[in-house]
Amino acid sequence: MRKFLQITAWAIGMAVALLAILLLVAPTRVHIEQSVLIHAPPAVVWDQTVRFDRYNRWNTLKEREPSAQFRIDGIDGTTGASTTWTGKKIGFGRLRHLTLTPHTEIRQQLEFFEPLESVSDICFRFADTTGGTRVTWSMDATYSRPQNILGMFMKDNLETDFRKGLIRLKAAAEASVSAGK
Repeated sequence: MRKFLQITAWAIGMAVALLAILLLVAPTRVHIEQSVLIHAPPAVVWDQTVRFDRYNRWNTLKEREPSAQFRIDGIDGTTGASTTWTGKKIGFGRLRHLTLTPHTEIRQQLEFFEPLESVSDICFRFADTTGGTRVTWSMDATYSRPQNILGMFMKDNLETDFRKGLIRLKAAAEASVSAGK
C-alpha cells in the first residue's frame, strides 16, 4: 500500500509540474493567418465579407451549429455594425466592424462571452491581383495564464476554420460573379 501511495504521489507531482511548465511555455499571444485567391473582383469579395448577412452564410460557425441564432445590429456593412450569435456548441459572441477601408481592409473585434471570455483582433485584407482578389484573413489574440494553454491547443482548429471559411467565401464570391450579381 505504501508503494502505491508513493507512485500516486509521484504521478500527481509530475502532472502538477507538467501543468506548471505548460503555463510558462505556452504562448500568451496567438497569430493565425490564411490566404486564398478568389477569381472575382475586389468589390464582389468585399461585399461578401463586409456584409454580415452574407458573412454569416459562409462563416464556419453556422456550419458547426446550424440551429444557432444570429443577429445583425447597426447598419450592415458599416463601421460599428456587428453580428452576434448564441448556440449550445458555439457559445455566445460578437464580431464588430472597427474600421473599413473599402475593397482593401476590414478590421474587426471578435468577442466571446461564453463559454470562455476572450477578445481577438480580426483583419481581412484584399489585394487586387491578376486573375482576381487575394484575401488574407488573420486573427491576433492574447490569452492570460492559464487560458494560454487552451489557446495553444485551439490554434490548429482555428487555422482549419479559417481555411474552410476562405474556401466557402471563394465559392460564394465566384458564384456571385457567375450569376452576374
